[in-house]
Amino acid sequence: MTPISFAASDGHRLAAYRFDAVGQMRGQVVIAAAMAVPQAFYAPFARYLARRGYTAWTFDYRGIGESLSGPRRKLKADLGDWLRKDYDALLQMIAAASPQDPLFVVGHSFGGQVAPLLPSRERLAGLVNIAVGSGSTRHLAPRVRRSAPLMWHLLAPALCPLFGYFPGARIGVVGDLPSGAMFQWRRWCLTPEYLLSGEPGAREAYATADYPVLALTFSDDELLLEAGSRLLHGAYRRRAVDYRLVDPASLGLARIGHFGFFKPQSEAALWPLVADWMERTAG
Repeated sequence: MTPISFAASDGHRLAAYRFDAVGQMRGQVVIAAAMAVPQAFYAPFARYLARRGYTAWTFDYRGIGESLSGPRRKLKADLGDWLRKDYDALLQMIAAASPQDPLFVVGHSFGGQVAPLLPSRERLAGLVNIAVGSGSTRHLAPRVRRSAPLMWHLLAPALCPLFGYFPGARIGVVGDLPSGAMFQWRRWCLTPEYLLSGEPGAREAYATADYPVLALTFSDDELLLEAGSRLLHGAYRRRAVDYRLVDPASLGLARIGHFGFFKPQSEAALWPLVADWMERTAG
């Protein structure tokens, strides 16, 4: 596990970690985080991938985790910056350094939602989506749907101007986010088909994306309904998605939910599904 400092496409410094492959080298894997989740959360899964022969990378978007430098209230960043300047810069750096290696992305929630919009998406050997679905209000689990109006119509509009960012950690909602990211995400969530209708060009990006996709959706996801996952994965047109609805009980697990895939207790039951799929996909 090696700490890396790399430059986003606009020169902004970002923090990442590289987990070097053990034994036969099979490829490179970028783990793209969910909204406001620091990269440390993904370290156990990255270590597993390294043991399976993949050099795995984690990173923090600007303003998150170890990529936060200076006061958060002064940071001007939106989801487009995370996607096109941060996320894509890491893909370009890896592809340039190791052009012979298959390059995969494992996207958790937001990290998978936006993958079709990556400028360097043609470099991908495959995408693995973990708990990826629509965050539109109509696709939220009932408990979350009831509280969504409070978030979008009161908390975000009031707290972002007051603090200069969304202080989610302070109030126990999502996490701390730059105001620009929060308001762009709000726009997506307040449209019926999430980013497909809330982000210009997103629907076409999904329809023209041409790489293999494995989607693991969990029946006990406490945040997102399966209907929203089906919506996004149905927007891929070039290739059929390997879509799997996973029931925790069928694997002997008490719970998976939106975050449980990446926790160490899921290693035996879930993590090989991803590593095996990547091996088959890379040929």
